[in-house]
Amino acid sequence: MTSQLMIGQLNNWFSSVNTYADMSPDLSIRRQVNERMKARTRRALSRSEWCQLFSTPASTRPVLSFIYQYFGQYSGIEFGRVRPSDRLNCDLHFPLVCWFDWSLTFCEDFFQQFNLDLSDRFDEAAFETIGELVNFLVEQMPAEQMPAEQMASQR
Repeated sequence: MTSQLMIGQLNNWFSSVNTYADMSPDLSIRRQVNERMKARTRRALSRSEWCQLFSTPASTRPVLSFIYQYFGQYSGIEFGRVRPSDRLNCDLHFPLVCWFDWSLTFCEDFFQQFNLDLSDRFDEAAFETIGELVNFLVEQMPAEQMPAEQMASQR
């Protein structure tokens, strides 16, 4: 009985090791993405400069700052080199360079920061570029956070 228990525990451990590898970021691809962006001679932008790349109202700067900081943490990509037209899958390889559950972590972090639950609306596969994802997040922000002139133009 004891040997069967040990074999079962050993099998469970090997299974966990294999699963962990499947769920963890691919550090080789992450390194390649960062090197490719540097090779394009993309200057690393500060958070403020990066936020200015997007044609969004000034009131959305907190969302853009959040993306800059947290997406860099999730992916290990130097986010100051990411541009709005960069494709999440083809250019940044986001599903491969992040932990498998990055989108769940993102929704939790977003809720903590903005008190807005995106878990029923956020699908990372729905966005081709980082710009599309940014636009989606900006659209999710409550109207009271938008400048009055933009609200009038939407009527």
